[in-house]
Amino acid sequence: PARRSVDPLSGDHPAADSGALDLGFDHVGLVQEFIPARDGHIVRVECVGGRYLYAIRVHLSGQTFDLCPADICQTAAGVPLDTACPVEAPKVGLRVDAYEPPPEIVRNVERILESMDIDVGGIEYIVDDRDGKLYYYDVNALSNFVADATTVLGFDPFERLVDYLAKEVSRA
Repeated sequence: PARRSVDPLSGDHPAADSGALDLGFDHVGLVQEFIPARDGHIVRVECVGGRYLYAIRVHLSGQTFDLCPADICQTAAGVPLDTACPVEAPKVGLRVDAYEPPPEIVRNVERILESMDIDVGGIEYIVDDRDGKLYYYDVNALSNFVADATTVLGFDPFERLVDYLAKEVSRA
């Protein structure tokens, strides 16, 4: 069949109107605009106790939209991470390295988490290569620490998480 372009604002949505879209068991679909990443990376900022813990740059391969930095298979220098999730090993095109975001971004991330009552979590952001605008696009109410953090970061964030949780338990 011939392909035709569809204007998403026109109200003419043949696949949706015909019921041809399979939206899974919950019948929810999400449409996102593709944002070309400035310098080919996104940044994930992790916080514990509402405070900045670390950030990583995830260098994109251009081969996938899956930007989960917990399942990275190698550092930015190409050093394999032996403890990376073996199920995700085919994602060898993604690289990660430790990164120190500007203080303003750290403050913004902490404020966003505070406004949502999130004590432990991460926020990802991207700079749009088309216009240089910064977008916070993923708020996670659960930390998803980078694989083999001691190699990537030089410390184990789980130790800081355990310390935080122990304080919270003793305070309660």
